[in-house]
Amino acid sequence: MKLGSWIILFFLTFFSGYNVLAQNQARTDSLKLLLEKDAISPDQRMMIYANIAALSPDPDEVLLYADKLLKAANEYEKPHYIIEAYQSKGVAYRLIGNLKLSLNNHFEAAEFAIRQKNNKLLTNAYLEIANTYIANNDYRNAIVYNNKAITVIRQEGTQDKLAISLLNTGFSYYKINEFNHALALYDEAGRLFDNINLKIGKAYTIGNRALVYWKQKQYDIAEDDLIRAIGLLDKLGDTFGMADYHNQLGRLFAETGNISEAIYHTETALQLAKSINLKEQIRDASQLLSELFEQENDFRKAYIFQKQYVIYKDSIENSETTKQIANLRTDFEVSQKEKKIVLLEKRQLSNRIYIIVTVFLLLFAVLLSLYFRQLFKNSRLLSENERKQHDENIRNLLVAQETKTLQSMVQGQESERQRLAKDLHNHFGSLMATIKVNLNRIEEKSIPNYQILATLVDQACNDIRNLSHSLNIGISENFGLVPALKELTDHLKHVNGLEVEFTAAMCEEQMSSENEIVVYRIVQELVSNVLKHAEATKLSISLTCFDDDNLINILVQDNGKGFEIPESENNSGMGLKSLTKIIGELHGEIRFDSNPASGTTINIDMPIIKMTLN
Repeated sequence: MKLGSWIILFFLTFFSGYNVLAQNQARTDSLKLLLEKDAISPDQRMMIYANIAALSPDPDEVLLYADKLLKAANEYEKPHYIIEAYQSKGVAYRLIGNLKLSLNNHFEAAEFAIRQKNNKLLTNAYLEIANTYIANNDYRNAIVYNNKAITVIRQEGTQDKLAISLLNTGFSYYKINEFNHALALYDEAGRLFDNINLKIGKAYTIGNRALVYWKQKQYDIAEDDLIRAIGLLDKLGDTFGMADYHNQLGRLFAETGNISEAIYHTETALQLAKSINLKEQIRDASQLLSELFEQENDFRKAYIFQKQYVIYKDSIENSETTKQIANLRTDFEVSQKEKKIVLLEKRQLSNRIYIIVTVFLLLFAVLLSLYFRQLFKNSRLLSENERKQHDENIRNLLVAQETKTLQSMVQGQESERQRLAKDLHNHFGSLMATIKVNLNRIEEKSIPNYQILATLVDQACNDIRNLSHSLNIGISENFGLVPALKELTDHLKHVNGLEVEFTAAMCEEQMSSENEIVVYRIVQELVSNVLKHAEATKLSISLTCFDDDNLINILVQDNGKGFEIPESENNSGMGLKSLTKIIGELHGEIRFDSNPASGTTINIDMPIIKMTLN
């Protein structure tokens, strides 16, 4: 099921009408004229750059003026314009389709906003990061940053911005089938839209909530809410929303077997979509109508709508799919017994065969002449490929050697931890126990400060036991990474009193023990930093393995006081510097997002290296 109304910007844009783009272009052109004047200050020039980047409908033009704004803002040290420049570039790259550059620019904007303690621009950065993740169908990461934005908005934002963010976040929960979360956010958004009397927001809340009820098989409630949403949008003149929800109603009635109602609502959606040239809506409505008329054995209409579907599908996706049209056309011809058309097609088939044979003979002659030419080229390519393969083998050997060195280092560190833990427990633990036994045999009055000495001995015994356990805790060969991390989180709950949430979605094939040790020690280091510095009450640890990308994602979040993200490695602490270095050597990537309002999030992507120890 495809829904076009998940981003609230959609209903704001379509509600204000299709003249918005033209109006923005006119305002952009007017602002460009102002730049031609000589008597404007640097601040005025930067303000004009920012407005052009925000208003221009052309992504290339947005990038041009955002770069100009960034250069001027750096020159005159205007942090808020630096943030706006990165945000404009992020939006432009998302519209172009370069989601990686879009995320990079939005993360830059967020980091600057955190340093400047500008929560308004930080909220915008979080929302744009979420929108970019949604554009990549990564709804879980979108939810993380939508929730960050909501946390800040609840403290300092406005009701309309909070309601819009709740609506968008609810849709992301809907897309990952977490319906209770989605309904809770929709209910809160609906109350806020009522408070501020934003009727179009209320309409989309009702419509999106209906889709959840549909998924839950509550067809009557879903039908009533979709019709109610369409009625509200009709009064507001929102053609886009009405077209979308009529399409959804058509699919709902088709699913419940009410073909006549399904046809009515889908035809209505098609008319509305055509009135404002919504190609995706036209495509979806045409496809559904073709399927519905085929069920009704009306092959003529099924063929017409299937043909229209393919035209718009090719226009949108640049693909050619004609097999289904051919099948429908055949059904139509047989049902109508159009023998003349069949005869004509047979003649056309004979002509095609003649043309194909002629073309084949010509191609055979050309290929024969090219064959000998290709033999010569192949000999040259073979030698070149052998050279490239030789170079590639050398590079692979270097990478393998680097991996083996790092692997040996990790294994050595793990062995040294276990040796130290064993020595502490067996030697010093036994030694302190002996001291304690002998101390207990001495009369208390015979030694001054006997109680203080006994307390210190007990404390030393406990410290040695805890240190030994801390060094030895880790991955058992019989259990693996996930049980080890579960043991660690259980230990944190009981000993440190933290509210800890741990989730893991691991790879189909089990990781090597060396990989698991590296991941475990990274998580252990991050948890240690939280305990030492964050003053947090809640901690979330998430592991997600992506088999197709050969990648593991580590996400650690807390609600603590945050920390100032260092601008370079030289300014970071020893633990942070060591962690960053290890991840870099593993060709991974680490991102920090920290501020007092929402705590700290550390997001790590690491390739799963095939490790084998000799």
